[in-house]
Amino acid sequence: MGHAVGFWISFAVTLGLLVTSLVSGIRGGRRVHLVTGPLTLLMLGITIACTKILIRNYEFPAEQLNFHLYFSITATCAAVPVLLTGIWLWRNPAARLWHRLAVWTFVVLALTATGTGIWLFGYATLKAA
Repeated sequence: MGHAVGFWISFAVTLGLLVTSLVSGIRGGRRVHLVTGPLTLLMLGITIACTKILIRNYEFPAEQLNFHLYFSITATCAAVPVLLTGIWLWRNPAARLWHRLAVWTFVVLALTATGTGIWLFGYATLKAA
């Protein structure tokens, strides 16, 4: 039970930071965005670590797990261009379009990974103790 609580707390904090980062970025709240953007990526890493701990207690069918992993790994990799274009944008306003494309690509992939992760748990069975 403790692992599930840690996962849900980290997931909720990550989601809150993501929304705050998106809203502040869209509205031009640079100070807030420069704090919440990197914190979102840090919390994403923590949430992934909590997920790995949580799923040790479950078994998943290989086909469904691989389907989900395709999106979750792709979404995680898509965070790298967000970070790199964000640093580029900090130094060069001409990078704004590239950063927006990277951000929205990441958001779509992350939402897909979240959806397939929730779907995957419908197939989960608890491991015998």
